Formats: sequence, structure tokens, C-alpha cells
Amino acid sequence: MAWTREGAFDFLKTVYTDEVMQGEKRRVFKMLNRQLYERLDDLAINQALSERAEKQLKFFKEFTFMPGDNIFQSMRYLFLMARGEKERDRQTTEQHLNRVYNSLFKAAGMKNPVIPDSFWETPLGIACRIAEHGVEDVYPILDDMI
Repeated sequence: MAWTREGAFDFLKTVYTDEVMQGEKRRVFKMLNRQLYERLDDLAINQALSERAEKQLKFFKEFTFMPGDNIFQSMRYLFLMARGEKERDRQTTEQHLNRVYNSLFKAAGMKNPVIPDSFWETPLGIACRIAEHGVEDVYPILDDMI
């Protein structure tokens, strides 16, 4: 298909539904939650989280909302860009991209995140590509999605 920017964004609006975005937030939350407990085990403080914190984490997972400036807000920003919202400014976009990359793919002791190729085909990965390189970068993926 011969894509235009407007056509691609119109299509992405139908793809990036609230349900898809919530599902992706839950997937990312599970990854980060697992990683949190693994790091606590590494430090031999796996009981460090209070009961209140445990309840809060369950609440965040269920409702895919976490107050404050966090990875969920970064994901929301990137998903909205993938749906055609204008970029606020390049620095803000870079901050959100870096938060996602560092949170998900930067191991302890590493200077830079190591992003697997499979990430770029996930809903979040596609949104990151759009934010980083423009919607034109994902035209081949859009053809496969149809």
C-alpha cells in the first residue's frame, strides 16, 4: 500500500486502542515487577517492600495507572505520538524514549541499553520507532498489520 503520513496515523488510531495500550502497559509492568523482585533477591532483601507497597503495585498492575512522572506516562506520551499527536518538543520525546529503553533494557552495570530486535515489532517498539524516526519508518510494518 502507498502510505501517506495522514493515512498511516489514521490507521494507527484504529490499531492503538485503549485496550491495546493497557495490555502493553500490563506487559511492561510484569517485566519491571519481575525485575524488581530479582534485584531485591540479588541484594538479599527480598522482603524489603512493605505490605502497603505490595498492595500499591497490585493496584497499579490492575488499573495500568501509576501517579506521577513514570514509565506509564512515558508510554502514554509515545502511544499518543503514534496516534498522530504532535511532539511537544524533541527533548521531552528523548526523555520518554530514554526512560523506556533504560527501564526495560539496561542491565545493572551497563552503560547503554541493549534492545532486542523483537522489541521493534511490539506495540511499544513501534511507537518508539515513530517517535524516534517518524511514521515513515514503520510503513513496511503497517503493510504487514493490514
